[in-house]
Amino acid sequence: MRRSWQNTARIIILSIIMIWLFSYLVPYVWHYRSPTPMVYEADTIRYANATWPRRRIPRLIHQTYRTHDVPAIWNGTVQSVMEKNIGEFQYRRWSDIERDALVEKYEPHFYWNTYVNYPYDVQRIDSFRYVLMFHLGGIYIDMDNGCNRPFRELIATLEALDPDSPHLAAFPGRISFGVENDLIISTAGHPFHRQLISRLHYFNHHFILHFWTVLISTGPIYVSIQERFFSSSQQAVMRLLDPPVFRPIFTRKENGFSWVRKDTRIAFFLNDHSTSLLWLCKIFTFILILLVLYKKYKIKLRRS
Repeated sequence: MRRSWQNTARIIILSIIMIWLFSYLVPYVWHYRSPTPMVYEADTIRYANATWPRRRIPRLIHQTYRTHDVPAIWNGTVQSVMEKNIGEFQYRRWSDIERDALVEKYEPHFYWNTYVNYPYDVQRIDSFRYVLMFHLGGIYIDMDNGCNRPFRELIATLEALDPDSPHLAAFPGRISFGVENDLIISTAGHPFHRQLISRLHYFNHHFILHFWTVLISTGPIYVSIQERFFSSSQQAVMRLLDPPVFRPIFTRKENGFSWVRKDTRIAFFLNDHSTSLLWLCKIFTFILILLVLYKKYKIKLRRS
C-alpha cells in the first residue's frame, strides 16, 4: 500500500513539473519561430471545389486496427469516413500483421533495430503511419475520428494553396503540443516523413511514465519537435490545419484515447485543474510556512 502511494505521488509530482514546463516552453517555441504555413477555414471555403490544381495527393484513406473487424465503439466514426468519401477515395484498413509486414518491407533497418523493440504497441502504430505516408501517401486517420465533410474538399484546398509544389503534407495544429498525428494528409515521398522515420531511434527511450514515453518517443510531441526543425520549401510544403478546420469542420472525436493508462488520466486531470491545483499548492505552502514560524515562536517563548 505504501509503495502504491509513493508511485502515485511520483506520478503527480512529475506530471505537475511536465505540465508547468510545457505550459511555458511550448508557447515560447511556438511564438519565437518562423511561422508554419496554415490552412484556415477561409481557405477551405475558397478552394473546396477547385478542380484546376494538379493532383498530387493519392486518393487513398488508411486506418489501422488489430484485425480487419471494426470495434463497436468506433463503428459510427469508421462508417462516416467511408460514407463521406465513397467514390472519391480508395479505403484500406491495415491489421497488425499487415502493418508489421509493411514496415519490415519498406524500412527493414528501422524495423529490426527500433520498431520491434518498442515496449508499447501504440508506439508501433505511431511510427507505422509515418512509414505509410512516406511510401504510399494519402490520408491516415485514427478510428476514433469521424468525418463531417468530404476529405476531397480538404485535399483540393491543399493542392490549390501550393499548386507548384511536388510534395504536400498537412497535420492538425494544436496549442498544447503544436502538432497532432491522428490525421495526416500527404503525398508519397515527402521529406518530412523521411525525417520522422530517420530520427525515431534517437527518441526510443523510457521517459519515466507511459504517457510521456509515448508522446515524446513517437507521438504528438515527437512530431512537434521534428516539425520545429523542418523548413517548408517550394519543393516540399508542410502545413498545419487550424484547429477549427480539423475539428469540428472536417472531423469529430468519439471514444478516443483508448491507449491511455492510469498515469495518463492523472496527467489529464492535473492539466484540466492546473490553475486550481497551483493555487492550492500556494495556499498549502503559505500555511506550512506559518505553522513552522508559529512552532519556532512557541519554542522561543518556552526558552525565555
